[in-house]
Amino acid sequence: MISEIIGKIKSNKNYAGQIVKITEIRGDAIPVVDIPSGVARELTEYFSTNGIMGLYPHQARAYAEAGGGKNVFVSSGTSTGKTLAFNIPVLDFLFKNQKSTALYLYPTKALARDQKEKLDKIIKERFVFGTYDGDTPRSGRIFLRKNARLIITNPDLLHIGILPYHSNWARFFRHLKFVVLDEAHYYNGILGTHISEIMRRLRRVSHFYGTYPQFLLASATIGNPKEFSYKLIGENFEIIKDFELPPNRKAFVIFNPALVDKKTNTRRSAYREAVWVLKTLVENNIRTIAFARSRQGVELITKYLKAALPLSKKESIASYRAGYLKEERREIENKLKSGELLAVIATNALELGIDIGDLDATVIVGYPGTISSLFQESGRSGRRGESITIFITSSNPLDQYFAKDPDYLFRKNFEDISVNPSNFYILSPHLKCAAFELPIEKEIDKEYFGERAVSIIEDFERKNILEKRGRRFYYTLRDFPAASTDIRGSGGQEISLIDADTDEVMERISLKRALEEAFKGAVYLHMAETFVVEELNLSAKYAMLRRKKVNYYTDSLAVHRIEVLKVMDQKDIFGTRLFFGDVRVSEKVVGFIRKQYGTDQKIGAEEIELPETQFETRAFWFPVSEDVEKKLTESGEEIPGSIHAAEHLLVAMMPLVVVCDRRDVGGVSHPLHPDTGRPTIFVYDGTEGGVGLAEEGFARFDRLLNSAYGTVATCPCEDGCPSCIYSPKCGNDNKPLSKKGAIIFLKEMLYADS
Repeated sequence: MISEIIGKIKSNKNYAGQIVKITEIRGDAIPVVDIPSGVARELTEYFSTNGIMGLYPHQARAYAEAGGGKNVFVSSGTSTGKTLAFNIPVLDFLFKNQKSTALYLYPTKALARDQKEKLDKIIKERFVFGTYDGDTPRSGRIFLRKNARLIITNPDLLHIGILPYHSNWARFFRHLKFVVLDEAHYYNGILGTHISEIMRRLRRVSHFYGTYPQFLLASATIGNPKEFSYKLIGENFEIIKDFELPPNRKAFVIFNPALVDKKTNTRRSAYREAVWVLKTLVENNIRTIAFARSRQGVELITKYLKAALPLSKKESIASYRAGYLKEERREIENKLKSGELLAVIATNALELGIDIGDLDATVIVGYPGTISSLFQESGRSGRRGESITIFITSSNPLDQYFAKDPDYLFRKNFEDISVNPSNFYILSPHLKCAAFELPIEKEIDKEYFGERAVSIIEDFERKNILEKRGRRFYYTLRDFPAASTDIRGSGGQEISLIDADTDEVMERISLKRALEEAFKGAVYLHMAETFVVEELNLSAKYAMLRRKKVNYYTDSLAVHRIEVLKVMDQKDIFGTRLFFGDVRVSEKVVGFIRKQYGTDQKIGAEEIELPETQFETRAFWFPVSEDVEKKLTESGEEIPGSIHAAEHLLVAMMPLVVVCDRRDVGGVSHPLHPDTGRPTIFVYDGTEGGVGLAEEGFARFDRLLNSAYGTVATCPCEDGCPSCIYSPKCGNDNKPLSKKGAIIFLKEMLYADS
């Protein structure tokens, strides 16, 4: 099957040598060990009925370690039986201990429903369990609260619907033995930091009821499981890492879009390349899932693909992303699982382990930000047989780095996941939530929330948010703090997108996204249909969109200013002083460009007036040394264009050294920054308070600088291109930029001490 697919692609009229490398992954023949003696009878019956004659070693070890009272983190590749690894110890205990309870947490409702179906086959009504989420009717919620021994829910519901009302769950908490977090790698960055606080609140409430539950985590392979699990939960874990390869043979294809202009190193659009590759797969009835990096990317690929396919095939493809109504998403999931759909184009909403049937191919359009995610997405196909993954690199410099060094992806350079439980902007609202749930005691609660909690508690007392009575602090406000603590983002208001023809709400998006994507004149895509924004009303929190056929789409342009608030660390490196600390960033969307469908060529631009937003975060920065500035001047290169280009490169290469998307970090270059008195480059976390990305960049600056230099120095373009120094989001329209100046600048820094 693999050779047949590659043959079809190579024989296509659009093929022009785009395949950089084909790596064959042989598959991991996982050995089987005996099922441990003493496993509950109900489980042995399930094993026998389903032909399970033994366990994988990591499953048996997880059972043993959990049985010994330890927290367990199973970190392994896709399709290696991680679900059974935590189900066996949990269900074994629940079958043997008739009052004990367990809590399963999943990042999405779809995953929770999928797990419910799997558990149905094992539990078979032997005890009450079920999904408890926003879709559960009120009567069902009351029944589960009173009777369930296993609850399947999500962190959102735990945060807003269970912990604040823990007295209604007293029976459940008094007998809580296990807490399971599946797909734990999903909890990184801002969301992971929120989850880390919710887990501390969960432990705190459980301890109040006299239980000390064990935590079982399951995750894709990551670089720092011990550190990550401790930061996420606040307790130590036994780490089980096994079998990073998939169980079946897979071909992994690195596919670099064809050059259309060698002088400027301009390549075909990754979206357009994806369309003809997907068309080839669909026409040959290859069941496929494609991943794009953004909602707009999903919509564009689906739109192009539907236009390219014959009428008989159009209904066999669908798009899938957050923002669609739950009924729409479930219909797509069911059609994909049943085989009714041949292809689905999705964001990472389908990267996680929901059962979507037996797929033959994965097409990944653009690097997803981490090697772990890349192989998670690849693993969505080939669960029951051989498969193929086609990774189509974009013009992003990081993608082009992999096109030049495709073996990098297979050196097991799994990145570290970063969460920051001491983030002031996230810890503060969760301390309010904790105080609402149970009175605060400074000396006790700093053990849950860290030393930084003490100063926040004292500040809350001064502001009359907390009232001290003896050793305890009580919440005094009449609000409900969990409702105003948005764990899926950095907080703030939502904007409703309204269809002007029907007056129906299509989606709700954050204020930040509205400013970037739903400004007046923007083209917004929904279910592969194009809408033009007629009005953005921020005070009334809505945008009015009208369905309209246009031959272009839009990208916003933003400018940034940055102010140093506090230096937290500094070091001498590469002949300069590198700083890390708190900064204030001002962002303003100043205009947008129109790009033609099909070619992605710029066909127009327009200025717009939108309000400026400000937030405080963390950054690393460095002033340009006098020696490097002198070298640039002697070479005839201007400082502004040289450091602007270098800043673009550093931001682009950040995902290579920390777990993030390029959009998670920002950068500013300033020819003469008032806080340093020198030309200065800043790289900062793109979320309020920071989540550790800039801190990791500060720690690994040598690797970051080497990667940036290697990328620009080996790029074959003459004066710069999207594969090296151009940024798609540059508010200055990529002006001024100097490729030659960036090469000189980065080289001089790297060899400053030689």
